[in-house]
Amino acid sequence: MPEQRYVLGVAYQAGPDPRIQRGADGGRDFFSPAELEKAAWSFLQAGGAQVGLNHVDGTTGAATVVESYIWRGPDWDLGDGVVVKAGDWLVGAVLDEPAWQLFKSGRITGFSPQGTARRIPNRSS
Repeated sequence: MPEQRYVLGVAYQAGPDPRIQRGADGGRDFFSPAELEKAAWSFLQAGGAQVGLNHVDGTTGAATVVESYIWRGPDWDLGDGVVVKAGDWLVGAVLDEPAWQLFKSGRITGFSPQGTARRIPNRSS
């Protein structure tokens, strides 16, 4: 039986990641659960469910999104240091053969949504 080439992963975590104090750009950006839900829904509604590799132009089509949803269950420990929490955005995709080989070799390990946002300073931090 041929491999399904299916992967499921956290596309974006709701709220701040306690492991990140400051990003490479000096900021600490994150989505509230409500804003992340809007972004996840918009991803599909706007026809934006396109997947490339490493934010490189010309790689669109490396995967086909077959699932996209907000996790609403209890914490789910994946056993590899990742804990999925309520409000996190999950994406399931079927990879094309070259992307599947990159995944199997450990050269690609997750999703990284690309888009634009408006930064709103958080006065409480």
